[in-house]
Amino acid sequence: MEALTEPYTPYRSGSAMHLIHSNPQLYAGAGVGARSLRLQDDREVRLRATRPDDAPAVQQFVRSLSEMSRRNRFFAPLRELTPDQLDRVTRTTDPRELALVAETFDGGEPRIVGLAQHALCEPPNAEFALVVGDDHQRKGIGMRMIGMLADHAACAGVAALVGFVRYDNWPMLTLLARLGFEFLNNEDPQVVCVAKPLDAQGLAA
Repeated sequence: MEALTEPYTPYRSGSAMHLIHSNPQLYAGAGVGARSLRLQDDREVRLRATRPDDAPAVQQFVRSLSEMSRRNRFFAPLRELTPDQLDRVTRTTDPRELALVAETFDGGEPRIVGLAQHALCEPPNAEFALVVGDDHQRKGIGMRMIGMLADHAACAGVAALVGFVRYDNWPMLTLLARLGFEFLNNEDPQVVCVAKPLDAQGLAA
């Protein structure tokens, strides 16, 4: 189902952090190999780290989402990302963090159909978030993106992935249950907190 197309070698901290901060053109995801996913209709989806020049395409992807998908991902009725939000998702500077896009090549032109990221929240834990385009949901893309985030996070020493999901976002809750995430109590009854420990291979059993 999935083929590793390039060596998967996430940056380590230390020297990578020095290079990134001394050269703003570098970004933490530059050391992350891409993966290819073949859908049931034989279309290929490529999963890779975001780059600074992805900003226009990421913004277009967010604008293309349905109101419900944007609400489920951002917990607000936003239409597009602010410049600061866009910069954070396309220019990850901490090598322990990662932002990913899923892109198709229909008609030969790449098009972003998914966006995922994890960022340190309460070290050694990281908070993750995911959104897949409405016309590409329930095709296995989200599961593969979470798995790729988990692989990277585990290599970076992250102990667990945590996240927050709207209580009525059943597709996401169902996916996370399949992946073994634990559902935790949360002060906000509209939001479910989820968590999953990581081992050396990513998502722990």
